[in-house]
Amino acid sequence: MKSSARPRRRKTEPVLASEVVSSVVASIGGDRRGREQKVFSIYADVGGEFLRKHSRADALRDNTLVVRVESSAIAHHVTLLRGEILRKMAPLLPAGMVTDLRTRVGDLD
Repeated sequence: MKSSARPRRRKTEPVLASEVVSSVVASIGGDRRGREQKVFSIYADVGGEFLRKHSRADALRDNTLVVRVESSAIAHHVTLLRGEILRKMAPLLPAGMVTDLRTRVGDLD
C-alpha cells in the first residue's frame, strides 16, 4: 500500500562538498598527515643536497621534527645545524609548528 504522505523536507541548508570533504579528511587524520608532509618537504628543501642524501624527515611529534640519519656522525652534524635548520624552516611554516629537531640513526629506505 502506497503512502500518500509527501516526503519530509529538510530543515537544514545544503552544505558545500568542500566542507564535508575537509571534515572527513580531518576525522581520519588526513589534516595532520598533510601538515607532516609539508614539514618533511620543507626540511628537504632547507637541508640542502648533503642532508637530502644522508637524512630524511621521519616523523612530526607534537612540535618536534624527528629526522632519520645514516650514521651517528650525520646525527652529530644535524645536531650542530639544528638552530640553522629551524631558523630556515620557521618562516615557511605556521608559527610554532616545529620548535625542535631530534635525530635517530637508522636505514633511510
